Amino acid sequence: MEGAKKKSRMRNLWFIAMLAAGAAASPAQSGRAAKTSMTGCVDERDGEYVLTSDTDLRPTARLRPAAGSPEDNFARHMGEKVTVTGRLSEVKPLAVLTVESLKTVSRTCAPAPEAQPK
Repeated sequence: MEGAKKKSRMRNLWFIAMLAAGAAASPAQSGRAAKTSMTGCVDERDGEYVLTSDTDLRPTARLRPAAGSPEDNFARHMGEKVTVTGRLSEVKPLAVLTVESLKTVSRTCAPAPEAQPK
């Protein structure tokens, strides 16, 4: 009888260890957002900082600072054309870019002029 209890305990411990290992591995395997770079203009819309297209100024992503990132003050880049690198999450209606780094491309950002017909 004691041997059966010991086997049962070992099986339960093995099962718990496997569950714990699976839980620890799942964040890395669950499709952590891929690192990407985007270029556009920093703007504020509805109380949130967004990256807009530099051609038509439409929002392309909401900006969030990465934990521990020095780039947590998007206000100082308002109206600038920047390249941001970070992790893009697909969230509707607009993707969220968790910014790990930001580089200024130009101090000003305006939509590209439309081509004039000849």
